Amino acid sequence: MKRPPRPDYVLRQAWLLVRASPWLAAVSSLTIALALALVGVFAMVLFNASQLLHDLGRSLTLTVYLRENALDTDIAAVQAKVRTHAGVKGVRVLTADQDRTRNTKLLPAELLQGLDEAAIPGQPVIEVDLNADLGSRADVDTLSAWCKSLKAVQSVEDAEFGAEKLRLLFAFVEIARTIGLVLTFVLLASAMFFVFSTIRLSVFSRKEEIEILALVGATPVFIRVPFLVEGVLQGLCGSLLAAGLLGLLHLELLGLIRDVHMLNLSATLLPPGMIVWLVLGGPLVGLAAAAVSVGRYLKV
Repeated sequence: MKRPPRPDYVLRQAWLLVRASPWLAAVSSLTIALALALVGVFAMVLFNASQLLHDLGRSLTLTVYLRENALDTDIAAVQAKVRTHAGVKGVRVLTADQDRTRNTKLLPAELLQGLDEAAIPGQPVIEVDLNADLGSRADVDTLSAWCKSLKAVQSVEDAEFGAEKLRLLFAFVEIARTIGLVLTFVLLASAMFFVFSTIRLSVFSRKEEIEILALVGATPVFIRVPFLVEGVLQGLCGSLLAAGLLGLLHLELLGLIRDVHMLNLSATLLPPGMIVWLVLGGPLVGLAAAAVSVGRYLKV
C-alpha cells in the first residue's frame, strides 16, 4: 500500500463519507453557498460602485464662474491655465447672456411665470470637460486642490465640480468594502466550521477502518486523501449553488433595468473573475477546513 491511492478509489470513498452523514454535508454545502453568494453580492455592489465613479470621472464637468467685469484677456488667461491640466478634454466659454438663457431652461415653468428675465442669474462661465481618474478620495482631493488654485486667479469668482458628492460616494464604497470584508471573514469561517465538523464525524465513524488500514501498511496520505476530497466535494457543491444564485440575481437585475427603466445594457453586473472565484472559492474553503480537521483528529 505504498503506492498513491487511485482516483476512482478516492472518489468512491469520499462519496461514501458524504453518504454517511448526508444532512450535515448538505448543511455544510448550503453554508458555503450562502457565504460565497453573499460575498458575490458585495463584490457586485463594490464593482458597480467603482465603475460608476470611473464613469463619473470620465464625464466630469468643472464650472468656473468669472467675475462680471472680466475682460477678454482675463478669460483667455483662465482658459490657458485650465488647459494645462492633463485631464481636460474640452473648454467652453459662455457669456452672461448665454448662461442666463441656460439657467432659464433649467428652471421650472411655474417659476418663470411673471418673472423678469433680468432677475434670472447669469454671469460669464467657463465649462471644462474632464477625464479624471477617480480611483480614491485622494484623487478627488487632488482635483479639489487644482480647482482651488483656479479660484486664486483674479478674474475667477468661484469654481466647483461637485467634490462633496464624490467624497460621499467614495465614503459609501469604503464603508461597504469594510463591512464586506468583515462579513466575508465571518461567513467563510462559519462555512469552514461546518465542513470541519463534518470531516471530524467522518473520521470518528470510520475509526476502526482507519486503524485496520494503518495496520496493513496504508500510508497516511492514502488514509487522509478521501477525507480531503470529501471537503472539496462539499465546497464544490456550495460553489455551484452560489453560482446559480448569483446568475439568477444577475439576470433578474438586468431584466429589471431593461424592462422597467427601458435601458439596454450590454455590460455585466458581475465583476470580472467572479466565476473563477466561485469555482475555486468553495473547493478551497472545503479543502482548508478538511485539512485542519484531518490534521487535528486523524492520527496516522
